Amino acid sequence: MRVSRNEKTAITRKSAVAAAVATLLVSLSAGAQMPAPSTAMPEPDMPISAERSRAHSLFRSLTGTLIPIDDARIKEMETLLKAGQDREATRVATRDPLFYDIRVRDLARKMAARDESVRTPLNDFVATFVGVVRDSDTTSAKELLTGNFTYRADATLTTVNGTQQVRANVLNDIVNSNNHYADLQTRGFSLAAVLVKVPGQPINVNNAAADIPDPAGLLTTRQWMLAHADAGTNRRLVEYTFKEFMCQPMTQWADATAPDDRVGRDVSRTPAGSNEKYLTTCKACHGQMDGLRGAFARVDFVNNRVVYTPAAVPAKMNRNQQEFPAGYVTTDASWVNYATVGKNADAFGWRSATTGTGMAALGAMLANSQGFSRCMARRVFTDVCKRQPASTEEALVRNLGDQLESSGYHLRGLFEIVALRPECGVNQ
Repeated sequence: MRVSRNEKTAITRKSAVAAAVATLLVSLSAGAQMPAPSTAMPEPDMPISAERSRAHSLFRSLTGTLIPIDDARIKEMETLLKAGQDREATRVATRDPLFYDIRVRDLARKMAARDESVRTPLNDFVATFVGVVRDSDTTSAKELLTGNFTYRADATLTTVNGTQQVRANVLNDIVNSNNHYADLQTRGFSLAAVLVKVPGQPINVNNAAADIPDPAGLLTTRQWMLAHADAGTNRRLVEYTFKEFMCQPMTQWADATAPDDRVGRDVSRTPAGSNEKYLTTCKACHGQMDGLRGAFARVDFVNNRVVYTPAAVPAKMNRNQQEFPAGYVTTDASWVNYATVGKNADAFGWRSATTGTGMAALGAMLANSQGFSRCMARRVFTDVCKRQPASTEEALVRNLGDQLESSGYHLRGLFEIVALRPECGVNQ
């Protein structure tokens, strides 16, 4: 049986609606918001233009949601594409709450936890990442690593029929627990609509909320400390900072030629009785991590909250001293970056001081590097295009990083630029 063009068009539209419903159900289960209903009537007898199809693909890639092809937003994008205003067309999608409530939220969720899961509960790291993207016109992406603020819900926008729906006691619900953000997720509020920037990053000091004195954007959020400062020796804070914000797993920036004068006393110099193993394997990672972990020498995560000690270091920084008593003893928050030569010099592109004291100084060094802008480009490309950049596309990643920098670190704009790249394959 032959199918007419009109019948094919109608089938396409019905498939799009069915897919949209399925996608919506998945999104709602993850705490997303109900998309605004289409204001357009279905047009089963009208042909689908190439620009309409392209608009449909762009919207889905930028928002993570499939909506009917007759939706008013898709029609608006179609008109702009026909007029050659491609960038304006993408802005229809990035202005939509779905872009923040699904696409940006889920990218941040993967960065916020050790297992890099999209099912990570909403938290201060995720909310702050979403807020920075939403406010890109006034907030640089570098502030993800240097900012002294967090994003939380505006109480006036989360009150329904006179009843506040989101717990918001700073000490109990933001500092000592994740209640505030859990309520935002459970109640289904749109992050795009209710988030506001709040100066300072509160921690518990003598059972009262006070701002951490050494803020470093997302690196000093409660969620980041929960994920990486709990127990351990604070090396994980360094490892994941490079993994998430520089896109460099430890195995890639390990360097056995780097100095090991900062390697702690808990690292044996003769593992399994072999000094050679230490020199060729252990030293490659520890020389790098231990040089930098002093930045986090004042912090710990104990009893479900961030602990900052301005005049001392947690005992875990110098644990197991019997392994190698001559090893480095951490007494302050100073750090040294030894990832500055050979392949690491090219990968990271350092452009500021490579020694310093504390977390804010470390965040500034990372934010000012080429490695950070390239990593943001890589992450956005992977999320929007649904594939990792190929090994042959390193020049593309670097070009996108350069464009992020030349835009004044306008992170929302990076999503738009990436979606329009032919390599992304979503706008053909």
